[in-house]
Amino acid sequence: MPDIDKFERIIFRKKNTLDRLLSFSLKLLEARHVGLLQGTDKTYMQFLPPGNWDRGVMHKFDGKGFYGLLLKYFGTLVVRIKGLSPVRLYKSNQFGEKEETDGIISYVLKKHAEFYEKGVKILIIDNLGDVHDGDTNYSDISILSYNGEEFKSLPTLKINNAIVKYFKAKNFVSAYIPDFGAIVFNTIDEELLLKNKDIFIHEALLKRRLNMLISAIEMASLANIGFARGRQAAHIIWRKEKNLRKTALQLKQKEIELNAQKEYLRAVGAVNEQQLNMEAVNVTNGVYAFMDMVGSATIRKNFSPRDYFYILNLCHQIAANNAYKYSCRVDNFMGDAVFFETASPFDDKSRQQNITKDERLLLMIFVLASTFNELNQLKKGLHEKMDKSKRVQKLISETRTDLAYRAGLEMGPAMIGPLGSNKRRVVTAIGKTVNNASRLESTGSKYGIHISKNIFQRLENAYITSDNQILWKIISQNSMIKKNKARKGFKFLDAYKIFFGLENKVISEIKNVSYKEYTEDISYLIKCIPDEQKIARLRVCSG
Repeated sequence: MPDIDKFERIIFRKKNTLDRLLSFSLKLLEARHVGLLQGTDKTYMQFLPPGNWDRGVMHKFDGKGFYGLLLKYFGTLVVRIKGLSPVRLYKSNQFGEKEETDGIISYVLKKHAEFYEKGVKILIIDNLGDVHDGDTNYSDISILSYNGEEFKSLPTLKINNAIVKYFKAKNFVSAYIPDFGAIVFNTIDEELLLKNKDIFIHEALLKRRLNMLISAIEMASLANIGFARGRQAAHIIWRKEKNLRKTALQLKQKEIELNAQKEYLRAVGAVNEQQLNMEAVNVTNGVYAFMDMVGSATIRKNFSPRDYFYILNLCHQIAANNAYKYSCRVDNFMGDAVFFETASPFDDKSRQQNITKDERLLLMIFVLASTFNELNQLKKGLHEKMDKSKRVQKLISETRTDLAYRAGLEMGPAMIGPLGSNKRRVVTAIGKTVNNASRLESTGSKYGIHISKNIFQRLENAYITSDNQILWKIISQNSMIKKNKARKGFKFLDAYKIFFGLENKVISEIKNVSYKEYTEDISYLIKCIPDEQKIARLRVCSG
């Protein structure tokens, strides 16, 4: 087997680059003959943009034995006399329209653009069978492709019988050479292509040799560009620059999409391997909330399973979207309930943002209030994005059922770590703070956020400033808040009222709450949804 490392060392230092590629490839695949076709047009110039090619001209030959030697020096003349070169890529039909011509070589040269998208691809016809005895100009033949990793079957293509007969080919291999044309092999080592039930017997060896051929083609293509001069060289460099720029932009866009997907997955509870294997820790800066459907047992009776799950999944999707929007996280979906959290173990470390405890509280309140407002739109048939057909509104109207949620929120210490079996684990929060959030939800009112006295006192003195990067960016987009954007900050409750279109007092007092082991003499309820009169006025103004 020829030495690919030695080939790499000499290909960029010596002349006759294409001759060396032919010699190397001949030995590599132990072929009877190997040839190069130059992609060009009627000018027969080299280094033309591949999109301008309309023919492939036989450029060089090499081969074994005396016949191979004759082919090396006189082959291009012979195939031209025999009418085998040039290979036309297109023909005109009876209406004068340009059509692609048949033939495997024509196919290879026309597919040059795939190199920049998928890399060098090698085409293989492992058995030409009875083509020698055919009388037609072209024969349908089964072809395999190899991309450096696996073999795939291509749709049946046509092969030029005249070429097969002249070279008495038993098999055929071809590949595109970037910015030059194509390399073709007549009858490589037949042992390499032996099959057993459509699987190559010597597949590992065949792949190894084909991978070396791909590497040799890529090296020779670059080395050959060094022979371009003047304007041709500039055109080649510009073509490659455009492709590199296009690829860079595509990769950048893909990176943006993947990062957005990663952030969304994190918001809906996905964890990485490091978090799944983390040690359980005590976290003091967490904020936890539960949201649950009010009167779910009665509601379930009024809908078919199909309709109920449709509604429930839309509600969960709205909750997940808002958790993502405000950089919080859905810990779990539990039937018709949702468990939200924001705590340092789930922060995106790449953002290098230090989210304070108070900022976590404000973000979680916006998650719940935004979710409630969207759910209210959903049931009124106003949520075009989630329910364009207004199916939820129709179901609610037909069954005379009210759809409402309530929430409870608490902040404080909790234990966070991986929990579950060996086969299925989640990373979740456990502790008194989490329990209290659940109890507050159970004792709350629809479309309200039930909070403790401690939370209320924090909210009374809370401000939203530019230091709260996530929330500041979102609320600054509100038209009413924009008018006061020059201010350095907003009192939280004032900004909250403006953002959600609320009037009067948004926090009301609740006395003597008791549920299971949880009791509170005084707690508070945050209003989330504007009064119906306010909504009506807003519609009139917007109309």
